[in-house]
Amino acid sequence: MGLRPATNPDVEAAKIELSIDGKSVTAKDGVSLYDVIAMTGKIIPAMCYHYTFDPFGSCGMCLVMQEGKKAPVRSCTAKAAAGMVIRTEGEDLFLARKKAVEKHLSVHPLDCPVCDADGHCELQDMAFQHGVTNLASAKQKFIPEDTRSPVLDFNMNRCIACAECINVCKDVLMIDALQFMKKGGFNQVVAKGDLALNCEFCGDCLAVCPVGAITNKFSKYLYKPWQMKKTTTTCNYCGDGCQLYLETKDEEVVRVTSSLSWKNKWGDRSETAKGHGGLCVRGRFGFEYLDSKSRLTQPLVREGSQLVQKPWLETMHQLVDRFAEIKRQYGADAVAGLVTARCTNEELYLFQKLMRTAFGTNQLDSSARYGHMNFVLASKHAVGLGRTPNDWEDLTKAKAIILIGSNITETNPLTAVRIKEAMRVYRAQVVTLDSAITNMAKLASHPFLIKPGTEGAVIDGLVRATIDQDLVDEETVEKHPQAFEALKSAVAHVSVERLAAQTGVPIEAFREIAAIFAESPRSIILCAEGIVRRANGYQNVLKLMDLAWITGKLGRPGCGVNTVTEEPNEQGAVDMGVAPEFLPGQARFDDPTARDRFAGAWEAPLPSTESSAHLIEILKRCKSGQIKALYVLGENPLATLPASMEVRPALDRLELLVVQDPFLTDTAKMAHFVLPACTYAEKDGTFTNLEGRVLRVRQAMDPLGESLPDWHIMTALANAMGCRWEYQSPNDIQAEIMKLLPGYYNLGQPRKVTPVPDQYLSAGYAAEVAVRYRPTPPSEEHARPFALLMGQVLMHSGKLSTHASGLINIAPNTGKLRMNIQDMERLGLQDGTKVRLTSDRGSLQLGVQPDQSVAPGTCFFPEHFNEPPVKDLMTVSVDATTGVPSFKQIWVSVEQA
Repeated sequence: MGLRPATNPDVEAAKIELSIDGKSVTAKDGVSLYDVIAMTGKIIPAMCYHYTFDPFGSCGMCLVMQEGKKAPVRSCTAKAAAGMVIRTEGEDLFLARKKAVEKHLSVHPLDCPVCDADGHCELQDMAFQHGVTNLASAKQKFIPEDTRSPVLDFNMNRCIACAECINVCKDVLMIDALQFMKKGGFNQVVAKGDLALNCEFCGDCLAVCPVGAITNKFSKYLYKPWQMKKTTTTCNYCGDGCQLYLETKDEEVVRVTSSLSWKNKWGDRSETAKGHGGLCVRGRFGFEYLDSKSRLTQPLVREGSQLVQKPWLETMHQLVDRFAEIKRQYGADAVAGLVTARCTNEELYLFQKLMRTAFGTNQLDSSARYGHMNFVLASKHAVGLGRTPNDWEDLTKAKAIILIGSNITETNPLTAVRIKEAMRVYRAQVVTLDSAITNMAKLASHPFLIKPGTEGAVIDGLVRATIDQDLVDEETVEKHPQAFEALKSAVAHVSVERLAAQTGVPIEAFREIAAIFAESPRSIILCAEGIVRRANGYQNVLKLMDLAWITGKLGRPGCGVNTVTEEPNEQGAVDMGVAPEFLPGQARFDDPTARDRFAGAWEAPLPSTESSAHLIEILKRCKSGQIKALYVLGENPLATLPASMEVRPALDRLELLVVQDPFLTDTAKMAHFVLPACTYAEKDGTFTNLEGRVLRVRQAMDPLGESLPDWHIMTALANAMGCRWEYQSPNDIQAEIMKLLPGYYNLGQPRKVTPVPDQYLSAGYAAEVAVRYRPTPPSEEHARPFALLMGQVLMHSGKLSTHASGLINIAPNTGKLRMNIQDMERLGLQDGTKVRLTSDRGSLQLGVQPDQSVAPGTCFFPEHFNEPPVKDLMTVSVDATTGVPSFKQIWVSVEQA
């Protein structure tokens, strides 16, 4: 696919004048003539065209007359040139387009009544628009339907060979899983090699298909488009914040679609920098948990060893009595709470308000503590920002991207598409530094496979290489000469040669990466789980800030240090104050002015700062008996944390464990009260995505059974505890947040923020930086030969996606350890061979399977599954500054059982 001058900010194509339907039009030389025509507001038919990828020119519909040419020309593949005289309408063009429609229909089955695209079919629309009522030479293809894919069926009898599916897969997503193949006298779309489709299953090929040639297994033959209710909302899986349409019939979720379709094919190609409107496999096919048979539909109360269904009124009376008794007997510090970042902003706000006013405790935390807080607290400390400074458009238009410790295609697939577009359209140089052979590494200009756990050492080497090569931005460092001298002194002991041996990154590579980053006009660092969810995450983020500072990339437009989030509202959890460090708006909890402001607004005193506790401290206090009651909203620490954290003994000591969740989780099975909560599809509110965009969540269906929205349950609980909350809907909660945090609800647009490192660099930096780069003794040879890594996989998100049968069908829990094929051959292992996996924490037996993304010397198990309990082999290190637990990597031995 060629370079598009219209969208590349570094290539300014010459402006030209041409005539379209008698009017003079200004355009850029060399762009698609069809795009120029569309910019004038004139839409002409084009069944193979979509603005997100380059023109293909197969359908023969976008015909126009060009002065000097006898026959009509296809405007999509024609390049705009100076002096062109173009006519887009006329009887001759209408008849030519009609002939093209007849050609497609002549080999297209007229099975509209049973076709899923009936009423949503471009060929159908074109036939009506051009008055095609009779086909003289129609014939059938009689091609067998390909139903081998777990989610998509291919009916090539209906295919019009427009190649939209092939082009979106190859050009936009850079997956390239589809191809044309001549079979039975017809061009057919097949999976590469004519095998069963095995790809990322994003379904974008399904979305852009203008006919019913690609169909969704989940909704096939169920309903017509006009029979379903269509609700625009925000995906509940990762922090990308993708917009999707939940299509429901009565109480059934039928399918998920998005704005990407043949119906939105006309647009400004530069707009794709903000996203192409597609979804990933989780968003499109992971909806079945919403109306799952395993959903909780009624409150459960423990009677002896059993959880028994009870009415809401009786349950709430008993629950409030228990909370009140514990608070009366032991005080407010005997109560704590944990909440998931899959809740809305409004629910997260209410949760922290409930804990701090109704219960009087600052022992509260959210799932943002599992990694995102490392980034938030480091960024807040260094540059005054508790979030990423760059949005998707900045990422797309970057000229250099360092992706460190991130398998971003697996964790945040649509943010990964922005990086792919940065490479493909904007010619970005992308550096990947990871201990896995990631999808992005296969596409990157500079992929580097590093040794597990050496991300911090890699950053040390980049900082040292930047200084050694004098790649520093003089104007930036001259503002803080003492800080720069302190940094130089701190890294003086760093040996790039030693780091090369330690990390696996060649010496020259350190220098090359430093030069790429420093010399690019728009440079972005994106760090993820390999940084923020590993040991020393807080310090490693600050090291990345150092690298960005000395190269002049802190605060410069289009530059910065960023992260991604696993759950949809981790940023919202921090912003709403669901952390012992923060009040809403990320005001410090110990700031007297902020405390007075919120205490006044809430008409209740705030807890003292002395008894605050985050996740790890809460669990310790549960185990010691200091905390007697724990309110767990959507979180599942028993299934998340390793056995070494002793979560079960901690929960066993509680006098009251309350779990509020859509499902009976491992933690809920231990609870005294289980409250059935709604999913995001059954409530209104907002999420704040990883860019800082506040996005609407809209109710698409009625609550299942007697489940209730989290905000509703918390409001009832607070009022029963003596509060006077008068919230009747999430809108009332939003109104309160708007008063306390003016400007937060800038719906749909990221709030622009600017890093300000001056205070940080002026006060205390020298002492801090010396500690940050303090020499560490050379590590001894590991006693065990393999690094065991646990992490996310594309098809799943947390434990939630394991309730979606469609995703389990695509990616079930094999219960096997994933290994590099070379290591398996060396150990004499076959797929399925039983091995004993041993760490310092214990051992277990499981099968093995080859995985081409696993690097030699490492093995991998998906964190979404606990059968077998591989996570219990992990040890936990807790960041001394942030309290973030790290438990995703350990050294193990693998022996045939």
